Amino acid sequence: MLTAVLVQDRLIRLNLRLLEGLLSEIKGDVEESKILADACLDDKEKQVYEKALLMIEENLLLKISEVLDHIYDLYEIFNFDITFLASLPEEIEREIERLDALNSINTKLELILSVIDELLLFEGESEKLKTILTPFRVYREVVEHSISFNKKLWELTFQSS
Repeated sequence: MLTAVLVQDRLIRLNLRLLEGLLSEIKGDVEESKILADACLDDKEKQVYEKALLMIEENLLLKISEVLDHIYDLYEIFNFDITFLASLPEEIEREIERLDALNSINTKLELILSVIDELLLFEGESEKLKTILTPFRVYREVVEHSISFNKKLWELTFQSS
C-alpha cells in the first residue's frame, strides 16, 4: 500500500512540475516567436501567425492553467485523505482507486494535446510558420511522453504489488 501512495504522490507532483515548466516555457516562446514572426514572415503568414498566437494565448495557456488547477486540487485531496486515513490502510487503498489520479491527469493532458494539435494546423504549407511553431511540436511530444510515462509507472507499480 505504501508503494501505491508514494507512486501516486510522485505521479501527481511530476505532472505538476511538468505543466508549470511548460507554462513558463510557452510564455517565453510567445515573446521569442513574436520577434521571429516580425523578422521572417510575409504579410499573409503574419496574419496566420496572429491567429495562432491568439490560440496560444486564449486556448493553450488557459487550458494548461486549468489543468494545473485541477491537479493541484487533486493533490490537496490526496494529501488530506492520506493524512485523515493514515490509520486505516484499507480505506487508503479505496481512496486511491476513487481518486483515480492517473486517468484524471492523463485525460487532462489529452485535452492539452488536442489544443496543441489545433495550433499546429496553422503551419499549413509554410516552412517559416512551421519553423516558428517548432517549440509546440516539441511540447506535444513532451506531453505525449508524459501520458505514456504515467501509464507505464502505474502499470509497473501494480504489477509488482
